[in-house]
Amino acid sequence: MKVKRFKSFRFKMVLYMFLSVLATIVTEGIIFAGIYFYETEILAREYKRVWGASGQGSMSFGMLTMSEPVSLDILVILVFTVLLLVMYFILISHGFVTYVREIINGVERMKSGDFQEEIPVKGEDEFSEIAYSINEMRKNLSETLEAQKAAEKTKDELITNVAHDLRTPLTSILGYLDLLSQGDFLTEDQKQKYLGIVSSKARQLETLVKDLFDYTRYDRDKVKIKKEILDLNLFMPQIVDEFYPSLKDHQLECRTYYYEGALNIEANGELLARAIGNLMSNAIKYGAEGKVIEVRTGRMDKKVFVAVINYGRIIPPEKLHKIFDKFYRVESSRSLKTGGTGLGLAIAKNIVNLHDGKIWASSDESGTRFQIELPVVSPYNNGNR
Repeated sequence: MKVKRFKSFRFKMVLYMFLSVLATIVTEGIIFAGIYFYETEILAREYKRVWGASGQGSMSFGMLTMSEPVSLDILVILVFTVLLLVMYFILISHGFVTYVREIINGVERMKSGDFQEEIPVKGEDEFSEIAYSINEMRKNLSETLEAQKAAEKTKDELITNVAHDLRTPLTSILGYLDLLSQGDFLTEDQKQKYLGIVSSKARQLETLVKDLFDYTRYDRDKVKIKKEILDLNLFMPQIVDEFYPSLKDHQLECRTYYYEGALNIEANGELLARAIGNLMSNAIKYGAEGKVIEVRTGRMDKKVFVAVINYGRIIPPEKLHKIFDKFYRVESSRSLKTGGTGLGLAIAKNIVNLHDGKIWASSDESGTRFQIELPVVSPYNNGNR
């Protein structure tokens, strides 16, 4: 905010003083003129009363009025002038002083922890600049405090959810290990069964730890990632092929519909594969009832998209907007067996955000659709960053 010369504080003070002096001069002129004419009228009446209307002494009256001017004590005039000047200065500068008081009150509110009310910015002088700067500081402090509260809440939620998700498999592992340690009475088949359960629970813990690491790793606005030019149509078949064993295990058919033509994007292939892979895993896990999942690519305006569609259970509308939140699961049992870690979609969202893209979901009778949209780029751009 730039202060203009003729609207500066210094210029205003000079102007206020000039107006105060001018008002004082005008006021004193009016008062003294009134006194002069009032006393002149009294003298004229007294003259007529003494001399009558004969006209004698008219010259003396003229000489009297001219030779005896209105006389007031100089000290009284000086004091009166100063008081009048101060009074006018206070009146003229009242609005400015009130504004300074508003700024002080605003600072006092901030000092007490109230960051809700802004200080009005009036004019373009130095105090207006101060008010503007204080408002900016208030806004930054308010955002910082809100971010700290959100971070504290997130930390508490993270601790609670992680403690729950770690406790369940750990309890199972410890229980089965305890049985195995006292397993003289166990058959070989039972031992193998319990060891398999322990191994499965350990892998679940490994998955949870990995997802937690990835989530915190990509949940940063200023993470810099290396990107290169990729053709999404050449990229997608590789990802789909990796899920062939899982599709077969769940007796699912995967139908692909790829855009006819190049779909060039600027992306980190490893991260993008992780995001799309999470969508594929989610579709396989929750879409088994539909027997079919679809993978589509396409282009719209200056964006390309990849969509993963399943025909399993419909996600309720009240839950749909929460599915990209960390640790959120549509099923409420929080079982790692049925619901995973609850971080897969949150990780996918963070990765898409790092690519300046968009991810969204819809679910109705026509299917549950997860779609990633990314900016299209020219294949001749240098994609390294």
